[in-house]
Amino acid sequence: MKTFKLKIVTPKGIYKETDIEMLNLRTTSGQIGILANHLPLASAIDISEMNYIQNGERYIFALSGGFVYVNEEETTIIANAIESPEEIDLRRAQEAKQRAEGRLKTSQSDIDILRAEIALKKALMRIQVKEGL
Repeated sequence: MKTFKLKIVTPKGIYKETDIEMLNLRTTSGQIGILANHLPLASAIDISEMNYIQNGERYIFALSGGFVYVNEEETTIIANAIESPEEIDLRRAQEAKQRAEGRLKTSQSDIDILRAEIALKKALMRIQVKEGL
């Protein structure tokens, strides 16, 4: 299968640059798969699982949103944060989930509901990727 260049950038710098066979991720418009010679694309990425295939092997990551750009030369992901299962601290993710659920259950008017919902979604995604669900 033909390969293409994937570049993943976070606020901390370049996370990964590699040649892959296929990329799967969820944009805010839905799930997409990218192969070599894909049409140009620019889209926002949802908080979701991302995976790619390299040398016939699948690699999975938790994405905390961002953008994907596809052009003739490479596919670039600009991610708010990205973690492989090995990088995810399960205890920390479970604690973040509990905190977010607690905020959503409270009736205090100063709680930012949208922020708590996003925190919960990120924690659940990290747990899902870590546990391989």
